[in-house]
Amino acid sequence: MTFDAAARALDDSAKMFDVDAVLFDLDGTLIDSTVATERAWTLWGERMGIAGYRHTAHGLTAQTLVNELVDPPRRAEALALIARLEIEDTRGIRQKEGTPELLAALPPQNWTIVTSCTRELARARMAAAGLDWPQHIVTADQVTTGKPSPEGYLLAAERLGTDIRRCLVVEDAPAGLSAGRSANAQTLGVTGTYGAEELDADAVVASLSQLTVSRQPGEALLIGVRAR
Repeated sequence: MTFDAAARALDDSAKMFDVDAVLFDLDGTLIDSTVATERAWTLWGERMGIAGYRHTAHGLTAQTLVNELVDPPRRAEALALIARLEIEDTRGIRQKEGTPELLAALPPQNWTIVTSCTRELARARMAAAGLDWPQHIVTADQVTTGKPSPEGYLLAAERLGTDIRRCLVVEDAPAGLSAGRSANAQTLGVTGTYGAEELDADAVVASLSQLTVSRQPGEALLIGVRAR
């Protein structure tokens, strides 16, 4: 660990978030689906004739990536193919360290998920990981524009009846953290998919197991960050 990274870790270990709700990303944050995702997109690239395609743009919707990579006449075909490949391949998907304990500590009305997955894909991956479906989840097919647009996080706060400024967005990818900042939420980055130096957030952790939850008077929560 460099001196700067060590100093950042020390600063973040003293961070406390006074919030009313926590809005989680799914892939890379609550569950580890990286290997399955990359298998599906590698096969997709082969079948679409995109030689040597490597999936590195985590945190974006499939529609966004298809629009970037495929000419308009083949986009519908490309989107249908990646949707099928990702839903079919859930091998190895699991909850990330600290996920079960953290979610158990949060009242169900005080958290939800905002994901770049479609509803069908989110159900498949959460089932594979043994993760329960939360209230008010926001999926990619429920918004007009995906991350880094703030639309999904604003919608989640609205559904929870919470001021977005009193929400903590927990994300593993730059696009998601950008969405949280644009929505005016507080932000927490989780390393793994990206390094700490790539995550622009109010605090960064290596694992959700570093977080503590205390209930404040009323609905407020105090989310603490402890050293690894």
